[in-house]
Amino acid sequence: MMTGTPEATGKVLLVSAPWPLFNRPSLPLGALKAYLACALPNLAVQACHLFLPVARALGYQPYQRISRRVWRAEAVFAALLYPDRAEQAEALYRGTRRPGSGALPDFKAVVNQVDDITERWLAGIDWPALSLVGFSISFCQVTASLYLISHIKARCPDLTVVVGGSSFCGQQSAALLAVFPQIDYLVAGEGERPLVELIRLLDAGGPQAGMTLPDGVLGPAAGPAVGRRMSQLDRLDDLPMPDYDAYFEVLAGFALEERFFATIPVEASRGCGWRRRSADGRFRGCAFCNLNLQWQGYRTKPAARVVAEVDRQVRRHQVLSVAFADNAFPASQAGAVFDGLHALGLDLSIFAELRATTAPDLLARMRRAGLDTVQVGIEALSSRLLEKMNKGVRAIDNLFLMKQCEALGIVNASNLLLHFPGSDGADVDETLRVLEFARWYRPLKTVRFWLGLESPVYRHPRQFQIQSLGNHRHLKKLFPAPVAERMRWMIQGYRGDRRRQQRLWRPVERAVRHWQHTYTALQQRTEGKPTLSYRDGGRFLIIDQVQPDEPPARHRLTGVSADIYRFCHSPQPIDAITAAFPTHDARQIEAYLRSLQAKWLVFAEKEVFLSLAVPVQRSA
Repeated sequence: MMTGTPEATGKVLLVSAPWPLFNRPSLPLGALKAYLACALPNLAVQACHLFLPVARALGYQPYQRISRRVWRAEAVFAALLYPDRAEQAEALYRGTRRPGSGALPDFKAVVNQVDDITERWLAGIDWPALSLVGFSISFCQVTASLYLISHIKARCPDLTVVVGGSSFCGQQSAALLAVFPQIDYLVAGEGERPLVELIRLLDAGGPQAGMTLPDGVLGPAAGPAVGRRMSQLDRLDDLPMPDYDAYFEVLAGFALEERFFATIPVEASRGCGWRRRSADGRFRGCAFCNLNLQWQGYRTKPAARVVAEVDRQVRRHQVLSVAFADNAFPASQAGAVFDGLHALGLDLSIFAELRATTAPDLLARMRRAGLDTVQVGIEALSSRLLEKMNKGVRAIDNLFLMKQCEALGIVNASNLLLHFPGSDGADVDETLRVLEFARWYRPLKTVRFWLGLESPVYRHPRQFQIQSLGNHRHLKKLFPAPVAERMRWMIQGYRGDRRRQQRLWRPVERAVRHWQHTYTALQQRTEGKPTLSYRDGGRFLIIDQVQPDEPPARHRLTGVSADIYRFCHSPQPIDAITAAFPTHDARQIEAYLRSLQAKWLVFAEKEVFLSLAVPVQRSA
């Protein structure tokens, strides 16, 4: 537990504006509230998950529809922030609807509702009694936070306003303080230490002329080179358990029919452990990623600490759903963490983000502990494209992970990233080929590439056939031109081969829609069971194959044929296969595998083979 001088007093309000997921408390608010309480015990700290009453007022389904798209969500409060630009905001909102996706909630009605809710919230707080208000701002929260800050300052001009979060964590975000002078300080990076030091400084009378602000804190009076360094904890086990009480108190006050069982967010790490250098040596990590600008390095919590935190949180709030907030769950900790969670004896429902290289035995242990939904960093089903993205995996590795999820009954809510700059016709052709074999598994969701500020693609544009960079064109629909152009926002625009990419990837979009349709239909025919499965008879296998518009097919593999199929449960190079079966001619083995490939029972990438059928789960 931390120790600190308890000299700071006063009252602080931490706010999370719309539009995060409504069914879980804000992890940043919970972490900051707990840390401040430990470091400054004489300070009164309140947390407001404002998005929760907004979701209740709009209705949970309409709120969810709005929050799923960044530009859609940002457009709502942009209409309140700049009323003279409301028509442009509404056009952007309506433009986010894709064909066949259903009607959106009426824009004007939504704007009026959130205006009424926030006005009542603003009127219900004694702003002069506060010494500081802090906003945690991530995707979808920019215009909402700026709108609220402008009204807070209008009511109480002398109140100190501090912002931080993933939307404003790069060095170029310092321009925010000039563009929005209602903001007094910006925390660039991890918030715990900088916020504590800033509160102490303000409590002592505030920064004097020429005084250096704490590391990690930017302010207009600090000068361009002062306070720019990040300040973060060396070890995550120095963090107290996040405090989510305020969220659950609000939820408990709702009418019975408006309540729901929330999900507890937990972090086992900060940053990203995937730091492999790209083939040309220019960058590390995934080419498109800018999710770690607020961290320096990679840190993990001890496994026992993660288990204890989950145990305490679910018992305190009497819920069993847990979502790990890590970019990818730390592989080195996963076994110990999930074995520890299993030992708790709780019927947990767990979400986590994983790398496609997660070992089968580890994934099974995670499933045993309650892991039922994952988002895997698949991104592509083309090895050529995965190399350009610097993912460090092959298409066959992604298929193998999809197969494991299907076998274990884990919902694989992963993405297929389209329009990646620099991708070509060969990438598309390979993707279409692999999709033919992915048909047996839960479909991926297509997402379109967006350019992240300071991502490797942003820093090396020519390498990815990008000609010029600039703020995204939609920003001029949300903000006046001087605001939209004066600072660099986290979502960037670019000129390059965008239209070519759109044309290239249309066949993949059609193929994925067909995949989604047929998978849903086949799941009804199989009553939710895998559409390609096998039963093991020892010296033989029986494979059942269910395809659309065809009678179910059944295949029997006997003797060595069955053994080879089992051996290729994970991706195996032909040399390893022939070495394992030395009594059989290598050419015959390969010809046999190619015959199974023609029946969609085996996938081959170059001379590496993967059997696709999943074992039938035995009844307990």
